[in-house]
Amino acid sequence: MSQPALIEELSSEELSLENAALKAKMRELEQDQKILRTLTGIIPDGFLVVARNGSIRDINPAYCAYFGTTSDKVIGMPILDLIANTKMIEIMDKNLTEIDAIHEFIKGQTATGERKVAVTRLPVTDEDGEIFASVALVKFSSYTNKLVQSLQELGEEIEYYRKELSRHFISQFSFDSLYTASPIFRESKRLAERFAKSDLPILLRGETGAGKEVFANAIHNASSRRNGPFICINCASIPAELLESELFGYADGAFTGGKRGGKRGKFELANNGTLLLDEIGDMPLFLQAKLLRVLQSNIVDKVGGETPILLNVRILATTNRNLEQKIEDNSFREDLYYRLNVLSVTVPPLRDHKEDIPALVYEFLGELNQKYSRNLSISQETLTCLQKYSWSGNIRELKNVVGRAFMTTEENFIEPENLPPYLFMALGKSQDDEGGGELFLKHEREAILAALRKQHFNCARVAKSLGLHRATLYAKMKRYGIKIKELRDTALR
Repeated sequence: MSQPALIEELSSEELSLENAALKAKMRELEQDQKILRTLTGIIPDGFLVVARNGSIRDINPAYCAYFGTTSDKVIGMPILDLIANTKMIEIMDKNLTEIDAIHEFIKGQTATGERKVAVTRLPVTDEDGEIFASVALVKFSSYTNKLVQSLQELGEEIEYYRKELSRHFISQFSFDSLYTASPIFRESKRLAERFAKSDLPILLRGETGAGKEVFANAIHNASSRRNGPFICINCASIPAELLESELFGYADGAFTGGKRGGKRGKFELANNGTLLLDEIGDMPLFLQAKLLRVLQSNIVDKVGGETPILLNVRILATTNRNLEQKIEDNSFREDLYYRLNVLSVTVPPLRDHKEDIPALVYEFLGELNQKYSRNLSISQETLTCLQKYSWSGNIRELKNVVGRAFMTTEENFIEPENLPPYLFMALGKSQDDEGGGELFLKHEREAILAALRKQHFNCARVAKSLGLHRATLYAKMKRYGIKIKELRDTALR
């Protein structure tokens, strides 16, 4: 191949490569233009580009709709023909930038009749610093008003549900809902309702499951803080090393593994409301000093924090412990005791107001019937059994027993045989002490038989499940004529 021909072939290849690169660049520019067109087409704000000669170079659909026109009609038109008092030319002439400036259109210029908008305008320069266009982003008050209206409607809806939830919460946990036929319970309720009107700390004393937390909820809902938060923390269920940060919160970076940004403690969450310190008698001694400082000053220091937080919190506390004895044992601070025990209410155990058991049972059954779409009731014989039992676990234990009987009953009434065996063991013992009670003896025998079958006739496990000494179990089995061998043989047939 001759030298001129080779040069011609190389030039042709170079030209072909240059054309391919140019085409790729053109495709890229076209794609960028489509992306920009899509973006300006979906935004609810107005978008405008004016060329250096004062003609409209680009305008988006939202701004066209604002003037009652289309982009085909106005692109290339002098901007002054569309907006007589425009500042887009001045932006280029004086190299100005305006952020969220208020622009008022001349009457009749806009199709919507709206005359004021917030507009951001700025010039556009090329590589040499020469201004070749101006751009504007326009925020319509109508769109803003729609957003404000939507937010307002959403806020009203949230407020409605908040009030409904609050009303349901108050009706569920109010002194009116604490029905009682017992004089002793009525007196505790009267005291708590009276104390609720103050802002002083209240110490609620009573056995586990007696209803101290229900009293605390009722006190909050009867107080002037009823619209504020009600926050509860169980001082016995949280490990000592975590309780401090749960109560007082912690700052960002206070310790490894902490939440980024820190965490608000229960005190801060309860600001302008009520904080319930449940089972305060189990709080570790080292935290009691810090709690006392917070109660005295109303100021919380977060773990690892530097800025004290001033709070307005009403304190309620519950305990099933003998705090006076704990003070003597040096496991509870005496100064904290006097700070918490300003007002005191004792919630009586269920055994001291057994006359309320039928009402409580029917309340629990009503909740269960509604939840599971049933219509289950309870026999008088079963109610008699429940009223004879001592209820060491109090109302909580009663609720659990009713729930268990509800789920195991296939008929329309809860009968004694639906009650747990341990209950009849206790009933049988109390009736033996009182010298009688054929009803309880009958169900005690059935309870022992049921336990034997369940434990595969292992007397050691049966005695443990029924809460009896093995010798006591053998004595009762002899009394009722229960013979293990006969039961095993029957089961094997």
